[in-house]
Amino acid sequence: MKSTFIIIFIIIIFSCKNTTPSHPVENKAIPIKQTSTEFIGPEIPGVPQSVMIRLLKDCTFIDYIFHDYTFSVSQAEDSDIDQNISFIDINKPVGRLIVGCKPMARKFFQIKGKIEYDVDVYLSDKCSYYVFVDKKNKPIYANYMTDGGKQFYNNIIKQATGAIQNH
Repeated sequence: MKSTFIIIFIIIIFSCKNTTPSHPVENKAIPIKQTSTEFIGPEIPGVPQSVMIRLLKDCTFIDYIFHDYTFSVSQAEDSDIDQNISFIDINKPVGRLIVGCKPMARKFFQIKGKIEYDVDVYLSDKCSYYVFVDKKNKPIYANYMTDGGKQFYNNIIKQATGAIQNH
């Protein structure tokens, strides 16, 4: 199942490739056209395709710790992990982070029992993206979240806070 999803993912990536350019295609950030948005820090590249393929092929466990909530989430099923990885919009790198945004959760991608990638999850009215960080919490990659990702997190929060309120 996982290898089928990897093959489909690779086909989708390559099918979206523009066949007419004579120069290499770069992973450029999509400019935001809002004049009132302020940015912080240097430009951050998008998640490389090799990292996405490694996650799809080798990730065995995902953990979440939510900063402002009293619950956490773990995923160990291949289909759940693959779906979760697909919430990273590989075609939309963030570029620079938006001032005033803070992560709502920390996501941990595990491969063979070892945490390989720490990712801050941003989800608010003006920020919906993932920021991969190194062991010193310095951003190394950043990509926008898909609409499916936004819906996933909103559903988790809604279900968890509803369950907490009902007890």
